[in-house]
Amino acid sequence: MIQVGLIGYGTVGSGVYERIHQSEELELLLGEPVEVKAILVKDRQKQRAIHIPAIVTSEWEQFCEVAHYDVIFEAIGGIESAYLYTKHWLQKGVPVITANKKLVAEKGKELEVLASNQHTYYGYEASVGGGIPIINALKGTLSATAISRVSGILNGTTNYVLTEMTEHNRLLAEALEDAREKGYTESNPSEDLDGYDSWYKIRILSRLCFGEWPNGLQLIRQGISELEDWHVEAGEKFGFTIKLIGEAWKQGSSIVGGVYPAFLCQSEQLTYVNGVTNGISIEGEQIDQLLFIGPGAGKGATANSMIEDFLFHHRFGQWQRSYSSSALLEHPYSHMLVCVTHTQREKALQWVKETGIEVLDTYTHHDGEGWIIANWNKGDLPYPHYPIYGDVSLRKRVKALYSAQFGTI
Repeated sequence: MIQVGLIGYGTVGSGVYERIHQSEELELLLGEPVEVKAILVKDRQKQRAIHIPAIVTSEWEQFCEVAHYDVIFEAIGGIESAYLYTKHWLQKGVPVITANKKLVAEKGKELEVLASNQHTYYGYEASVGGGIPIINALKGTLSATAISRVSGILNGTTNYVLTEMTEHNRLLAEALEDAREKGYTESNPSEDLDGYDSWYKIRILSRLCFGEWPNGLQLIRQGISELEDWHVEAGEKFGFTIKLIGEAWKQGSSIVGGVYPAFLCQSEQLTYVNGVTNGISIEGEQIDQLLFIGPGAGKGATANSMIEDFLFHHRFGQWQRSYSSSALLEHPYSHMLVCVTHTQREKALQWVKETGIEVLDTYTHHDGEGWIIANWNKGDLPYPHYPIYGDVSLRKRVKALYSAQFGTI
């Protein structure tokens, strides 16, 4: 019998328990029965787990003494306690499966080394993309494939908000309130709105794609908290769709990229990933582009990923991407949308003349102006700006109109 220890009995933890005890396939696949022997909970979770046959306790010592566990599923969330629990079991050679993206991003490098030294494994398929099997696809069928860039829509809450803004003309505050009412937001809204959730996930994906853990400082983070409604409207007038994109690529020996709002052209596949759905794009010389789309969260999807993670490692054991992937030496985009208010316009026009920026198209909104610029490589932009991805089919303005708008540069 495979003896399971479960840490946490919230949405994901209860989903893992139900998946184990309601599935006959596990016993058939593993050749022996699987049983959750004990569940470690916070006091407030005890009532919810009162009717299950496993031992339910909030006492760490009691949990440790119940059984000689074959695997631990960690679904408690946070870092401090989850890190101590995970480290304890890995040091004993017991594999740990987690959905804890924050812990994996911050402590994954250390915990993977510990697991390797103890000849066990640390699995985190469910930490990225909920039900999307992206982690083990990179570990399994793509383990010998050089990846040049990974990008995606990694947070369902912000994708829902931005979808509501673009498809239903809702204001940011209104769409966010709707997301809260539907239960899409994290308990700490800044995890979603300020880009932390996507930032943890792109760091994890970077490790899987490029064979090393990036320093958090290598990948910038910008959420949608400071996005203005009229910026979205300006982008739409050019035919672009706004998304919160997480991306990373190799530039020399470094992993670069980050999380930020970006405008996507209609030629970009991620443009059509809407609502709370997640989408992840993997690019490489041998594969061109692979796109994974599916539920980014949810009890059933996340619990299923944790169980599949256990099965994957049970069959295949350890994994390592040991080579240096091919590099994209340039930014994957060359155009940006710059937004200036009417009070900033004169100063911005002077800035355009002084820097020699190539302004390709403009749109005037009652709150300001959107300018599409090309080939920016002169450092930070002094105005709100967003990268544009895809084939930028621009309405080319005639020379006379361009000169009338910006003067001679």
